[in-house]
Amino acid sequence: MTQQTGVARFKGGWALVTGSARKQGLGYAFCRGLAQQGINIVLVDVLAEDLAARAAALQKEFGVQVRTAACDLGAPLPYTALDEAVAGIEIDILHCNHMYTPTDTPKILDMDLALHHKVLDVNARAYVNLIHRFGNEMKARGKGAIILTASGSGLIPTPYTAAYSGNKAFQIAFGEALWYELKGTGVDVLIIVAGLMRTSEAISGYPNWLIAEPADVVKEVLPLVGKKHMVIPGRANKLIVWSQTKMQSRRTSIQAMGDFMAKGLGK
Repeated sequence: MTQQTGVARFKGGWALVTGSARKQGLGYAFCRGLAQQGINIVLVDVLAEDLAARAAALQKEFGVQVRTAACDLGAPLPYTALDEAVAGIEIDILHCNHMYTPTDTPKILDMDLALHHKVLDVNARAYVNLIHRFGNEMKARGKGAIILTASGSGLIPTPYTAAYSGNKAFQIAFGEALWYELKGTGVDVLIIVAGLMRTSEAISGYPNWLIAEPADVVKEVLPLVGKKHMVIPGRANKLIVWSQTKMQSRRTSIQAMGDFMAKGLGK
């Protein structure tokens, strides 16, 4: 029997989406896309007031059940607020979308060591914590999906955001290995290699043609759950990744990316 793909098969179930409090963010855009499919949502973020606002909006517009967990995923386990939010329910879809990176984009050696550790705790350790817990539960049931929001900067390092870039490379490698190991278990894994998106003012210095709308990314990605193990959403993003990984040497790509970042960030 052919396994169903997409997320419609989880209608009436629950999705847990991290980094989902900001109205303009990718996480909330995915919450809306999932809620449109009749999937109930657990929103997880450190921004408690914004979480409450997003939850109310989802319930009003889509009529799904919504729970929230105001939780610092960079803190050591246990995630008490998250444990309380998922009590009595099964998570069918885990979407690890949260991230942290310094807004002032320091060079590697200029960044405080404690800040390096915080980036690792949020962008790497927390991904492992969540995937290990909910992935094992899904595997035991023989059903589920795990989505990781990574980035093109995980394929080609990005100077000035190197800590973020290194963690995205970890997410890609971890996710791809996980996809292989879970084949045949009923649990799908999909890695999103995201590009620039209209989610904050931080991207205002970059060419407009490179910037994708979060809703368009969601529309492209959700039908591919169970069909692909990785998706590079957006035509411009596909072109950039292809040219950097296929048409240039790695050294040349890193040099070009560094120059691009320096110009976009005003370095």
